[in-house]
Amino acid sequence: MNKKYTIHTRILSIDGGGVRGIVSAVILAYLEKKLQQLSGNSDARIADYFDLFAGTSTGGLIVAGLLLPDQNGRPKYCAEDIIELYLKNSKIIFQSSLFQGIKSVSGLLDVKYDEEGAQFVYNQYFENRELKELLKPCLIPAYDLTRGKNYFFRQHKAIVSDRHNFYLKDVMRSATAAITYFPPASVTSVNGQEKRCFIDGGIFAVNPSLSAYAEFRYLNKHLYSKNTMMFSLGGGRQDTYLECDQIKHWGAMEWRDTGSNLVTTSLSDASNYQLEAVYNSNPNYLRINPFIDKTHSTSLDNSEDEYIKYLYQLGRQAIVYNQVALNNFASQLVESHKDGEL
Repeated sequence: MNKKYTIHTRILSIDGGGVRGIVSAVILAYLEKKLQQLSGNSDARIADYFDLFAGTSTGGLIVAGLLLPDQNGRPKYCAEDIIELYLKNSKIIFQSSLFQGIKSVSGLLDVKYDEEGAQFVYNQYFENRELKELLKPCLIPAYDLTRGKNYFFRQHKAIVSDRHNFYLKDVMRSATAAITYFPPASVTSVNGQEKRCFIDGGIFAVNPSLSAYAEFRYLNKHLYSKNTMMFSLGGGRQDTYLECDQIKHWGAMEWRDTGSNLVTTSLSDASNYQLEAVYNSNPNYLRINPFIDKTHSTSLDNSEDEYIKYLYQLGRQAIVYNQVALNNFASQLVESHKDGEL
């Protein structure tokens, strides 16, 4: 008979992936409705059922959206609102002037997009709200060019240290400043004393789940995987198959898109592999990252209606394929939530 361990920390981790974040948002909307159904609470939110959040790039945008409080201290946005964010704003975020498009040669000679569209959306959704205001502990990776090191925006650090507290609109610009797509983000802490230059943290943690687990262990040195639940979400993957004869003369131009997909998929898979070993087939760990068929690209910035519709349907299909696992995980979340209230 398996011993039942007390769940101390429930972790939600969301990969980077640009517009593909809509896949994760669709799955989270299903989970949120399931939690409402199982708990009997129509006001239940994702934020109520997880204790630590991690999101890279577009995943950080989802995390910040889910954790932003309203005037009553409840989540301002539900998961369905996050879907709408993508449907309404993907074209605004990934917009470029004719001049910028010509000058950049699709990102070869300059960044593909200026930051105005993305900044407009982040200003609209987050206004002048601060990292420390988010409802739960979270980590959002970015690479700090000023200091030449990996960095995590942490809500729990921002609460206790002003130098780590930034405006959320600046956190989002930093976390989503994907190289060749957007300019680096030059941001200043709320107190005006820390000035940094950041790029997208996907270069080292496209799947932030392992970083999230490390953060849990750092904060709770006496606890282990048996005391956690983790839900890890990807925005879709596509394996890369190449013949040596086909690629033996490839240079930077040919490798640009294929190499990017290969690296991000490999990094994400490595984190998943390590966590599967940590959890050792424990059902407390659930990873969903659906396959993108070969007729569609793994583009981060394709905001065309047809592709957005495909990604939405991919999320719906992932729910169907993983419905039993999702329902079981939701039941565990509700049970652990009740145990925590006792």
